[in-house]
Amino acid sequence: MLEGNTVRVDMDKLRQNVTETALLLGRDDSAGHVRPRVTTRLIDNVHARSDFVQYDKEFSFECDESAGRAGRGDHPSPLRYFLSGLAFCQQVWYAKGAALVGCALEDLVIHVLTYMDMRGEHHLGDVPANPQWIIIEAEVTSAANLATVLAMVDEANSRCPLYALVAKAIPIYERIALNGTVIRDTVPEGIS
Repeated sequence: MLEGNTVRVDMDKLRQNVTETALLLGRDDSAGHVRPRVTTRLIDNVHARSDFVQYDKEFSFECDESAGRAGRGDHPSPLRYFLSGLAFCQQVWYAKGAALVGCALEDLVIHVLTYMDMRGEHHLGDVPANPQWIIIEAEVTSAANLATVLAMVDEANSRCPLYALVAKAIPIYERIALNGTVIRDTVPEGIS
């Protein structure tokens, strides 16, 4: 899994990026209009590939399902990519949030988990097909105080587009730890 390390966060660069982007968008709101696009192709049973161009580079990745779900388990499932996308977006905005509030990071690990009852996607009973909630567990290593770390988290949550999207659909709960001590826990008893 992930090894501990000291993260490199160029606070000035990130703070300047957020500030300059906001100034640009304040002058020209059309500068912020983006239309991301991917193309997927079914390869074999439930094995598919996504191809797209971003930053003038071609990217490709593949998904699959387990053998029990008609796949071979050769690639992550679509749900893992979804969870990773949310975690990546949070990482980006935690880093930028850290720069905005002056929270020096030594390490940042984010775990994203969910619960889904597969009966929903198989139309069995009155069960929804979607995941029922998301839990974001952040392990922050920092010399910053509790208030500064929570300000970074709140900054990230208010700016991350994927967090905003998911929060409109299902509850997102948080468990935030600073140097091994939980400083915020909104996870209801019994769901993790």
